[in-house]
Amino acid sequence: MKVFTVIGTSGSGKTTTIEALIAELRNRGHRVGSVKEIHYEAFAIDTPNSNTHRHRIAGAELVTARGHCETDLLFPAQLPMQDILRHYKGYGWVALEGVEDLPVPAIICTLDKRNEQAICVSGRISTQLKEHDLPIYNAMENPGALCDFLEANVPGYLECYDPNDPDPGVDINLTINGQDIRMVPFVQKILRNAVLGVAKELEGYREGATIEVQFK
Repeated sequence: MKVFTVIGTSGSGKTTTIEALIAELRNRGHRVGSVKEIHYEAFAIDTPNSNTHRHRIAGAELVTARGHCETDLLFPAQLPMQDILRHYKGYGWVALEGVEDLPVPAIICTLDKRNEQAICVSGRISTQLKEHDLPIYNAMENPGALCDFLEANVPGYLECYDPNDPDPGVDINLTINGQDIRMVPFVQKILRNAVLGVAKELEGYREGATIEVQFK
């Protein structure tokens, strides 16, 4: 499963970008899911005086509403994204809109939303920017190019994030021909997990040991 998020302020083109990418990924044969972060604090499906709310008041800890066209599980709290993604087992891609508390690759639609996971720019500002230190893609005019970029640059979710890792931070230095290479956290995690996966199988490995790798 590959997971990415689209972040930006209201009206920045997050939903339009998500729509274009979901359609393009589906056209390519992928099974796609999505999660929409709702920032309106008063938002609730389980409203006072509804039948589901009456169930909850009576003491039900988990309430399910089943209709002809959909089934909604109503948890009485905001679930961590890691727990939500466990429900997407079997999906090839999951697109997150407005989710900023998960270390996955991010598409930014406003420059003030730049973060360490940002890998490219899209949304409304993609039609205004002539250059940026990140790649710029107009999802409406050319969703295929943005989708190509995601397929090449978004790693598998468990490769970049271990939900059982007590320390989500990593500190890996990569030098190529004497030049320090900047890596965002999820890329550092990929490199760390790949090296540790091999090193742990070798004689002489000790937990917490310093590991150095050189290529010539």
